[in-house]
Amino acid sequence: MPSVKLELGKFVTLRPRADGTHRVLFEVPPRLRPSGWSATIPLPIKEPRAGNLADADEVRRIQQDAKALYEKLQRERRGIVKEPDRSMKVLVRAWQASDEWKVLKPASVQSYKAYIRNVLALSEAAGHPDPTHLSVVDVKAFLSFFNDKPTTKKHTLKVLRILMNYAIGLGWRTDNPCATVKVKVPTAKALIWEQSDVDAYVAAAKKRGRPSIAVMILMLWEIGQRVTDARSFRAGAEYRDGVFKFAQSKTGAEVEIRVSDALREMLDEQGDGQMFVFRDESTGKAYTAERLVRVFEPIRDDVVAAGGRALKMKWLRHSCVVQLARHDATIPEIASITGHTLASVHNILSHYLPRDTKVAENAQRKRGIVNS
Repeated sequence: MPSVKLELGKFVTLRPRADGTHRVLFEVPPRLRPSGWSATIPLPIKEPRAGNLADADEVRRIQQDAKALYEKLQRERRGIVKEPDRSMKVLVRAWQASDEWKVLKPASVQSYKAYIRNVLALSEAAGHPDPTHLSVVDVKAFLSFFNDKPTTKKHTLKVLRILMNYAIGLGWRTDNPCATVKVKVPTAKALIWEQSDVDAYVAAAKKRGRPSIAVMILMLWEIGQRVTDARSFRAGAEYRDGVFKFAQSKTGAEVEIRVSDALREMLDEQGDGQMFVFRDESTGKAYTAERLVRVFEPIRDDVVAAGGRALKMKWLRHSCVVQLARHDATIPEIASITGHTLASVHNILSHYLPRDTKVAENAQRKRGIVNS
């Protein structure tokens, strides 16, 4: 067994059991122990159980803990009692103070902050483990809390992967335990809003005393922008006199679009004397992402109860692309309104438009086979 012992680390000893497992101990000779150092420390530290040395994951945890203990021993023998402050919270703070964080777009910052909260909450539940010793097994166990929320799980993994890369940059570790971890998210196809859907949701929003939601739905239906951008539109800045002019948060694409006279009248009334065009009637402030979801849900419930379809507000962006194509707009024309890339417009239409009978009817009308 000496070869296994050497692989596990310095001062690691094994005590065989009759069932073939081992007690794995970190034991420092008395002459080398600093004052107060325990004579025997079971390994792995956080999961003291029978040592199955055929289990590669358990061996890896033993090796990591043995290495950490040996480094701590060396520091204490040199009189350096306090360990470096390495926690997920410290790592997050370092990342948020970095140039990498400062150049992020506001929408990305808000998105990352939501998933950082997940990382910190789970870190706290685990007793604030040192991210230096985080393993692939730890990452998978960490993410298992979100098995019922695959999209949240995917984005939390993304943030954790960035944090571990930053830890490498700080010299805390040499590898990224998230590098080989993958999360599959079932592809959910968006439903395309029709004019009847828009009418139903607008009426339900007004009935609920939410004219801001009614106007936002109409605006998204006409110009197909991201809900994230719409929430932050300011009267007199991004919107003025029936024209939206702004740089999209995700792509940076400059967009300038005129809306219908009917919508302009509603927008001017909605934004009159207010900083934000779309403001929460309850707070007078711009909608947060979470607040918008909570306000929209009862409106959707009302529509569904009346026999309508359960739709998401973010699907209005794809729907606008489809509606523009139905009305003979070219891909460049569509992209100039919605701010998509040409490839994105093509991809949306390839998914949603070919099976649309209205497109076939448009084509036949263009050929002169059928009349308008």
